[in-house]
Amino acid sequence: MRERSLQAHLPELSRLGVEARLEAADVLWREGDPGDSVALLLDGTLEIVHETPDGEVVVLRTLEGGAVVGELASTDGRARSATVRALTPCRLLKIPASDFRTLLRRRPDILEELYWLQVERVRSLTRQVTKTHQRAITDPLTRLYNFGFFRERLEIEVDRAAQTGDLVSLVIFDIDHFKKYNDNNGHEEGNVALTTVADIIKATGRRGDIVARYGGEEFVALLYGATRQEAEAFGETVRQTVEGTDFGGGPQQPGGRVTISAGVATFPWDAQTDEAVIKAADENLYKAKQGGRNRVVASDAEPNPRVTSWK
Repeated sequence: MRERSLQAHLPELSRLGVEARLEAADVLWREGDPGDSVALLLDGTLEIVHETPDGEVVVLRTLEGGAVVGELASTDGRARSATVRALTPCRLLKIPASDFRTLLRRRPDILEELYWLQVERVRSLTRQVTKTHQRAITDPLTRLYNFGFFRERLEIEVDRAAQTGDLVSLVIFDIDHFKKYNDNNGHEEGNVALTTVADIIKATGRRGDIVARYGGEEFVALLYGATRQEAEAFGETVRQTVEGTDFGGGPQQPGGRVTISAGVATFPWDAQTDEAVIKAADENLYKAKQGGRNRVVASDAEPNPRVTSWK
């Protein structure tokens, strides 16, 4: 969709400003410069860019002919919030900020057009931020959450549970003999197996459970409020579903099927910190592997009464 513009008001605006030209890569103004003018882009393409503290240049958006730029700094008197540079040769109309403010007071219809222009930009930026955030927290292959997001959420949920007295259970899964599966069937078929297992785990979970790719052929499920027994039952349901699913390279696997092992741990019964509960679940996963694979292992110790009553 083409961005709203002040192009229809060009004849009136032309009487207030002067035409200027930029070659590609020329800077119109830099972040921090005073907001002493507004620019109406007549032809060409401008980039709005921001430089991060570590020197990375981020392109916030591009503007095509007809767009207005610099109107916020020119109306609120603050410094420029971003750098504007020419992506292609540009022709533009520069209007002094004081004249532009006088025009807006005299022409509320132009002020309204500027308002709707800002609304469109905010909506576009919101969509971009949402997409960028989703990509940042999602594993591109399986579409599950990635490990970084899982660790952040685990720390948050354990802190919350420590205050409320709730339980937080983890189940870590590992596809059995997955290297053999990849070697026999190729990485493309291995990726199909990974996405299939990911879909099974996600479909088995409750709404609101955090299911993430832990790394390689490992997955993890964060089950807030679930008891150890409930988490073990969840893991067992996943295990049975995977064992009963037909995979392309399944017949070549040991036992003729693709299988999965899992380790379970519960905060605060098995561990009292977020890192410790991961370690406890990982140790139980190791026990499942050592015990013959294709099984779910959870601690059989009784909950500590002192710990479970911890508020």
